[in-house]
Amino acid sequence: MRRWNDRMLKTKMFISFSIVSLFIVGITCMIFYFTNRDDIKNQTFSLSKIISRQFSEMIDLYMHNIEELSLAISIDPAIQGNLFDFYKASNPIEKETVGFRLNPVLFNFSYPKSYVQSISIYTLDGHLYQYSKIDKPKPPITFTNEELRSFTEVFSSKPFILIPSYKEEAPEEQSANVVSFVRKITKIPTQTIIGFVSTNINVNAFNMILTNTKASEIENSMHVLIISDEGQVIFENGSHLMGSSRSVFDASLFKRSISEGELKWKDTQYLYTFEKSGYTGWNTVILIPKNVILLKQKRIQDIVVIVGMITMLLIAVVSYILSHQIMLPLNNMMRKMSRVELGDFNQRMEYTGKNEIGRLSRMYNLMLDSISRLIHEVYESKLAEKNAQLSALHAQINPHFLFNTLNTMKSISRLRGIEEVAEISESLAGLFQYSMRNLHQPVTLHDEIEHIGNYFKIQQHRFGNRLELHFDIPAELLHASILKLTIQPLVENAVNHGLRRMKAGGSIAVRAFRHGGELTITVTDNGEGINKLKWTHLHDTLEHSNALNHIQDVKHGIGLLNIHQRIQLFYGKQYGLRLYSKPVEGTTVTLVIPFIAVKQGEDEIAQ
Repeated sequence: MRRWNDRMLKTKMFISFSIVSLFIVGITCMIFYFTNRDDIKNQTFSLSKIISRQFSEMIDLYMHNIEELSLAISIDPAIQGNLFDFYKASNPIEKETVGFRLNPVLFNFSYPKSYVQSISIYTLDGHLYQYSKIDKPKPPITFTNEELRSFTEVFSSKPFILIPSYKEEAPEEQSANVVSFVRKITKIPTQTIIGFVSTNINVNAFNMILTNTKASEIENSMHVLIISDEGQVIFENGSHLMGSSRSVFDASLFKRSISEGELKWKDTQYLYTFEKSGYTGWNTVILIPKNVILLKQKRIQDIVVIVGMITMLLIAVVSYILSHQIMLPLNNMMRKMSRVELGDFNQRMEYTGKNEIGRLSRMYNLMLDSISRLIHEVYESKLAEKNAQLSALHAQINPHFLFNTLNTMKSISRLRGIEEVAEISESLAGLFQYSMRNLHQPVTLHDEIEHIGNYFKIQQHRFGNRLELHFDIPAELLHASILKLTIQPLVENAVNHGLRRMKAGGSIAVRAFRHGGELTITVTDNGEGINKLKWTHLHDTLEHSNALNHIQDVKHGIGLLNIHQRIQLFYGKQYGLRLYSKPVEGTTVTLVIPFIAVKQGEDEIAQ
């Protein structure tokens, strides 16, 4: 056991696989010897049934095409018109003239169809008009008046009659067995029978259908027969006895409840299956010689032995591939760990197996997640420290004291009639009251707009009619959730940096619209704009901001980066600010956040 444990992994796999494969091959050969014969026989019956069913269905489809052709002939206006002329004719010459007119019409129907040997038109009194592809056809076999009358009775219950194969009279080199497809010709629109059309099909065309079947492994040995219920062989692949008196099959076979078994045909023992067509009434019989089954059994036995030998040769390759598959994820993990060592913490293992390597991969991913979480916690602690410093600065001025003082100023100003001072004090008090709430608590878009209104009232006392503020916000968006103090600073930036030098005509437009699950808010001014160098700096700062680079734009007074990072921290990296500006034309700041509707009453509770 000790020496076994000291062996290489590839050696262990080779020896183990060799013993197992030899055992499996031996047991398989023994089981195959006792059970293979019946299995092959059952498989042959199953395959034969499939072939007979497929071939029967193909013949049905083939005959459907013939039915469509005969229908087209029966309703053709030229055929109908010439038959009317025949019945109107009073002498034999006029009747023969009808035949000359029918000949090109029948030619047009039969020429494109290679399987059509000839087309015959019968009148009710037994007169025949025929077009044949045979160069010098002998006089055709015509139907008697009794047969035509019997056709009329049959057509009352079925649309067509199939006459089994017979040899059409022709020169020896052009002779062929044909099947006649007979249907009535009815007068349109009265549906009165005025004649019959017989489409004669060359049964050799069935060979083309047979070559399309998917039984290529046994097509050289199997026999395909189409047999009527009376036992007449309509078609047999490779045979010239079709339709003759010698080609008679035991019709009692089709009366049995079992459609498979063994029989003797032409001094050869066969396995047979048959399928009866509900469309044509013919029986498709598949015959497979029994000696082919024995040869197939021996061939499979030889294959099993060869496969066993090949299996032994492939064991070395399989053991090598398996060991390689084991080492592949380990090597992949080593490469990813090297990248993590260089600072790339996005390297994750994608191995999802439940074995040891899968568990090792999950532990590796959990370790990287823990490291990333610790880095994020350090960033949040840094951010909390900066917020604490800002709060300390705010705490130096008591906002409640300022708020109460402004309310006192408002009351005294109104008592003494100084309405302008009272209005400024009221707006400023509103600004302080809005700012005293929790900065991180979301508010409704309606509250933020009211806050912008208080701010702009104060600015109007400063700038007069030089500035205008316009809102284009649908009513259904007023209850959207938004972080506090994200829009008002953008309006303040527009006033202080975009419009401060304009003597008149200054305009700020605040618009909001919803696109899918996102809420987009734009603040646009028609001021002096931002020069290209400064715009590039601001744009790059917003695009590449991160937690350790929280730099405020001191020159502009209000930190766009501060708002941008607050939005990304709260909603995710895919949201934030976008800046667009052209000198002289103005500036547009776009704010994108997810659309979250606040139900009525929730914003009041939050306040």
